[in-house]
Amino acid sequence: MSKKYAFLLMGKDFNPQRDHACFSAGGVDSYIITVRSPEEAVKKARELADEGFGALEVCGAFGENLAREMYQAADRRLTVSYVVCPKDQEEASLQLWGPGKA
Repeated sequence: MSKKYAFLLMGKDFNPQRDHACFSAGGVDSYIITVRSPEEAVKKARELADEGFGALEVCGAFGENLAREMYQAADRRLTVSYVVCPKDQEEASLQLWGPGKA
């Protein structure tokens, strides 16, 4: 049986029914999944835990607090990690993702 891992992206313009992908290799099924809001993200974390996912990583738009909320919502059945940019790269990151950029 394959391990299940997901990366979750959040953006108001995503269509979760259309905007997703799955790659299987080396005994791991890796999913890219989208949601439109923090509320959808919490619900999705619970669903993924119910489906047997063991790990979830989320984009930087989530932040630590939402990642922890998702972990709790999934009854701590899957880990929830969030992507952060190293301090020395924050300015460059804001050039791409800052307010009004995404």
